Amino acid sequence: MRTLGAAVLALGLVAGVAPVQAAGKAAKGGGNTTTAEVNKLKVVRLGDAAAGLFKWGDSPDQVVAALRSAIEARYQPRMKEATADPGMQQRIRGEMNREMDNVTKSVTKFDGQKTGWDVSIIGPEFQQNTGEAVVLIKEEIWTRYFFFFENGLYKIFLSFNKDAIEGKTFADFGKEMQAKFGKSHEVYRDEKMKNGVRRFLDHYEWTAGPDRLKLVDRSEFYGVFCLVLYDAKINERVIAKRKIVNPQRSAHDALVEAATQKELNDRDANDNIIDRITGKEVKKPGEESHGDIVVPSPSQSSTTPPPAKEAAPAAEPAPVPAPAAAPPPAKSAKNGKASKRSNPLDGLDL
Repeated sequence: MRTLGAAVLALGLVAGVAPVQAAGKAAKGGGNTTTAEVNKLKVVRLGDAAAGLFKWGDSPDQVVAALRSAIEARYQPRMKEATADPGMQQRIRGEMNREMDNVTKSVTKFDGQKTGWDVSIIGPEFQQNTGEAVVLIKEEIWTRYFFFFENGLYKIFLSFNKDAIEGKTFADFGKEMQAKFGKSHEVYRDEKMKNGVRRFLDHYEWTAGPDRLKLVDRSEFYGVFCLVLYDAKINERVIAKRKIVNPQRSAHDALVEAATQKELNDRDANDNIIDRITGKEVKKPGEESHGDIVVPSPSQSSTTPPPAKEAAPAAEPAPVPAPAAAPPPAKSAKNGKASKRSNPLDGLDL
């Protein structure tokens, strides 16, 4: 099993860089760490300093090309071992090509077309129609998401694999990361509750020159913790453009609102989380209020005669003894149902 210890060790494999001491006064933007430490998160190939670093401003094409080269280099030892077995080499090459193609296909521009990413673990990290895009690669201990603004790399989001968490709490994991990056600045957030306000730890922050590093908790829905590394100045430009392009969007993204909202009844807060994220809530029976239900008249093929018109109730030509009241329209399972809406989960890759 891969462990957090292995993850921290991997972060320390960049040659020539010593671990930062867990000390330092918290700066305004967060606790202090070193540029050398955060640069380990920018390596093209984990643990291989010779592979180089990604740079803020790199284009999606540049990032994809570097990732493809890193994948090819990672497969070379296996290819050499299978020199005497052409069949095995072909299978290894096929595996390598699929991994490289997955990186190429992962390029996504957020130009207004809704995708599964909007309600995924990276949902709070971007907005539509603001010149943002993403590329991802799945690696041994995490999945790395590369975010672009106006065609330039400005943020790297690292989602640790679940087996790297090893059942640790967010506070425990925060201590592990502080042992690596130095003492952080802890950021708390207030959450409205039925009985008042609860204050809880939202994330840890570090400052490294122009860069900012955060440890965020995505365990409630995804069971993982994530590191977010970004260029502070470019991030300010991103936020400014989002306010112009999407002024109607609240300061809290839809995922956070859905996660922190507390129901006033005894309903499970998670049973309709996707509906609440997308704004298409489906209530349980008894929770919704509505007016009188109007059921369409039965079809002409039904044996029940149509009800008499209200304008001429006495126009019956030949009254019969003890006429029965007109039967109410039959409740039909076909007529009583609303049109089936699409499942919000359809096509979503969560």
